[in-house]
Amino acid sequence: MNEQSGFTLLELVIAIALFALLGLAGWRLFDSVVRTQQGTGQHERDIRGLQRAVGVIERDAWQAVAGSVELASGRLQLHRSHWRNPLDLPRSERQVVQYRLEGAALWRDSRGEGTAGLQQQKLLDDVRSLSWRLFDPEQGWYTETRNEQSPLALELVVSTGRFEQIRRVLLLPGALP
Repeated sequence: MNEQSGFTLLELVIAIALFALLGLAGWRLFDSVVRTQQGTGQHERDIRGLQRAVGVIERDAWQAVAGSVELASGRLQLHRSHWRNPLDLPRSERQVVQYRLEGAALWRDSRGEGTAGLQQQKLLDDVRSLSWRLFDPEQGWYTETRNEQSPLALELVVSTGRFEQIRRVLLLPGALP
C-alpha cells in the first residue's frame, strides 16, 4: 500500500490565499497609520507656526509703549520697549516694529530707534486674510488710527492654511488699572 502524507494542491492554494489576505489587511492597517501620522504631523507643524507667530505679536503688544500703536492700510506699527540685548551692545531699549502682509506671507519688520539696520522676519506663510483693529472705550473698535489717545486692546483676525479664522484680542499697556 502506498500511503502518502502531505498537503493537497487545494489545501496549499487555500493556505496561500489566507496568508495573502492577512498580509493585505496588515499592509492596509500600516498604511492608514502612516498616513494618519503624516497628517497629524503636518497639522502639528501648522499649529506650532501659528502659535509662534501669535506669540511674537503678543510679546510685542504687551511691551508696546503707550500711545505708539498705529494702524494704517492694514499695517500695524508700534514702538516696544524691553528689547533683548544678550550681547550687552550699546543701543536704545526701544524698537520700532511693523507687521505687514506681503502676498500670502505675514512679515515682521523691526529696527532699533536711532539705527538704520532693518530686521525682517517671516512669521506666517499661506495667509489668506489678515485684519487688525484697536479698541478705545470712547470710539469702540476701529481700523484706522484716528487720534492720539492710547487704545486699550488690539484685535488680530487671521485666516491661514487649514485654519479658517483665528481671532485674538490682546490687552495693551495701560488697559489694566
